Amino acid sequence: MLLDEREAIPGELTVHAADGLASVAPQEWDGLVGPGQGALRHGYMTAWERVQLAGLRSRPLLAREGTDGRLVAAAPGYFYELDVSCMKQGHPPAWLSRLRRVNDRLLKFRVFEVGCPVALCPPLLHAPDLSIAEAAQVLLPEAAAEADRGEAHVLVVQDFPHPGGACAEILEASGLAPVPVMPTVTMDLGFGSFEHYLDSMRASYRRRARRALEQSSGLTVELRHDFAELAGELAGLARMVFDRAGEIRREILTEEYFAAASAQEALSVLLLRRADGSLACFGLLMDDRPWLHFLNCGFGEAAGREEGAYFRLLYEIVRAGIERGYAQINFGLTTVAPKLDVGGSSVPLLAFIRYHRPMIQGLCAVGGRRLMAGKSSEARHVFKDGAPPGESVSPAEALVQASIRP
Repeated sequence: MLLDEREAIPGELTVHAADGLASVAPQEWDGLVGPGQGALRHGYMTAWERVQLAGLRSRPLLAREGTDGRLVAAAPGYFYELDVSCMKQGHPPAWLSRLRRVNDRLLKFRVFEVGCPVALCPPLLHAPDLSIAEAAQVLLPEAAAEADRGEAHVLVVQDFPHPGGACAEILEASGLAPVPVMPTVTMDLGFGSFEHYLDSMRASYRRRARRALEQSSGLTVELRHDFAELAGELAGLARMVFDRAGEIRREILTEEYFAAASAQEALSVLLLRRADGSLACFGLLMDDRPWLHFLNCGFGEAAGREEGAYFRLLYEIVRAGIERGYAQINFGLTTVAPKLDVGGSSVPLLAFIRYHRPMIQGLCAVGGRRLMAGKSSEARHVFKDGAPPGESVSPAEALVQASIRP
């Protein structure tokens, strides 16, 4: 099926792009959220709309049925400006900065993206009586039409575990090309306690963990659900990570984002404080049982290098996941190696793209594969048996299978 061809779906449907999530009732949007799609809940997505991202304009896709306008399918959609030069090194190289004095649009593209800002969260929402295939057939043509109306250079639908799951065939048949993007890292929590987790490690990784915990012993841990009063401080620490980023830089997390996130019941912050009460590091977490998602973090360079704050944060996320009864952690994108060292597994991801000029779609797909793929990292053998408990059943696979209802 091509993007401009709509197959007949049972019932009379009206499909359109709305002006931001504020125009959609939270209860009807959340009524479509399935297992493993907690990051698409109305509250978190409206909080995310408060980030700083060039050209950000929210245009969620909605499909309604019949005269009563029942919402049967939906997906987050948004325009933004992508600086391709930041996809690998985090900032434009000096030569490009000089060329942009003549043409400030060089290697910058307007993107219309259908997707969740949290990795591994399938972006298409649908009612139980509509299949994922039917939802894709309804929403993809409207995504293409909205991209054209907004004069987007690129339409992106992401992300999906490689090789793309149930939607891959529909996406490719719709004229979108698969492009590898940065992997996420997941971890199966088959441990009775944090000490059991440490004891299950091979000696070299256990020593590494003990050293990290000892180096950061001056830091105390605090878990908070109400963190609005810290919004400014959290935004400042997150900006420090953004400014140092060497892999990819996109949205800037604002004070308004953290203030709105604090109001969401599923979100909490894991804080690492020094003896004087100052904040060394934080991690923003989402409860999406059986998953615990690690969304964002912030810390200064000295806190990471001298106090071991980031490595301590990763171990404390594992501890929180075990003690609070989660089955899996989704550690998210970037800094893959440290997450593998604590016992995670890399999960390859795909995005699907369509360039607005079909004649050079193939060339753009090749360029996208070079620009968007993350650095490869060798798998670790962290645990004594050579693999985390339950690796035979991939946590990523389990998430996607749960969230895509037939």
